Amino acid sequence: MSFWARAAVAAPGPAGGAAVGTGAMAACLILALVNLLNYYDRMLVVVVSQPLREAFSLTDTQYGLLTGPAFVIVYAVSSLVFGWLADRRSRKTVIAVALAAWSIMTALCGLARDFPMLALARAGVGVGEGGSNPAGMSLLSDHFPPAKRPMALGLFAAGGMVGLFLSFVVGSWIGANFGWRAVFLVAGIPGILLSLAVILWVKEPARGRFESAPPRRLSYASSLKLLAGNRAYIWLCIAASLGVFSSLGMMIWLPQFFIRTHGLGLQQVGLFFGPAAALGLLAGMIAGSWAGNRLSARSLHRPIVLCVVANLLLPPLYLMVLWTSSLPLALAGTFVAMALSVLYAPAFQASMQNVCDPDVRATGAAVSNVLNGVVGQGLLPLFVGMMSDALIAPAGSEALRWALSIATVFILASGLLFIKALGETRRHFSSEG
Repeated sequence: MSFWARAAVAAPGPAGGAAVGTGAMAACLILALVNLLNYYDRMLVVVVSQPLREAFSLTDTQYGLLTGPAFVIVYAVSSLVFGWLADRRSRKTVIAVALAAWSIMTALCGLARDFPMLALARAGVGVGEGGSNPAGMSLLSDHFPPAKRPMALGLFAAGGMVGLFLSFVVGSWIGANFGWRAVFLVAGIPGILLSLAVILWVKEPARGRFESAPPRRLSYASSLKLLAGNRAYIWLCIAASLGVFSSLGMMIWLPQFFIRTHGLGLQQVGLFFGPAAALGLLAGMIAGSWAGNRLSARSLHRPIVLCVVANLLLPPLYLMVLWTSSLPLALAGTFVAMALSVLYAPAFQASMQNVCDPDVRATGAAVSNVLNGVVGQGLLPLFVGMMSDALIAPAGSEALRWALSIATVFILASGLLFIKALGETRRHFSSEG
């Protein structure tokens, strides 16, 4: 009997999955709160970007380094380490330790006296945050059966969107009233408390409990070899690494765009841009979770259609946001674009977990994190910063607008790559069936 045939036998139900208990829902809620703090802390440097630029006299390239490689490279490497640990040790312990670590480093960002110190503290945030996503996705995949994973992983991701919303609204208010250092210092407290809740109230389920094959203890090299031979997984990850620029990558630069083009101040960014972007992300994540579950109930490859459609529609929508002279229209377009940019995220995450062997799901999520982080949240935002600096002479104040416009080609490329991933995912499940 094939892997997915055994999964179907092990997890019967109206939606192709077993009934979900209160322990699973409690784990999903607590991990969503962990992801809330993940994105709240991660986005603070974007929320207070203007005061930081003024305090440290940052160029666009330096800002791109601070929001990109200074965070993402360390985040990516730590994801691999934590992913390896999460496939072999208690996943809730990995999450709790990572959460406490990044909360402490977030607070230290508020104590930085120069740009190198700030970049070092920012890198420390990446060390911690690299541990929560792979372990959390693996943990939820053993709490929820395959056909119900889009909703579970979507709710997990939706917590991050709520955190992003709160980061702009709360963070900008704290920054405007108490200064940018207080923004980071206050943010470190909740994570320490939540790390204790993870230890006390999140249950550690048996690995692969919805699959009949017994768990294996693979070496790291064997895990990577298993992933490298999985064509569906490889193409999904390549496509997503470019696609993530449409959400988190654009989020790094759009506040600066609205400040320079539409004249918004720090608190206005928090009151206008922040809610438009974050509520769009939240709406898209919830809608994508629902749609992903519905499509997964029909076939496990169908959710990838969302990935294709969303990324092909986004470039013209972002170009409208960037080139309209109307602030209300730009904000409305931002809401819709951000919703589309994550509409496919639950489908991608669930599909990526579903095509992976249960023994390498955390490692698979970690490798995906590396690609998403290095490409979509690191190199591409840095490219935008370097392009903006290079275009100052010919384009003047329009340099950032042109740089972001050029970068929409990467989102289009993601949609085309997801077409290839759709075919590979269909073949993967056909061969397993």
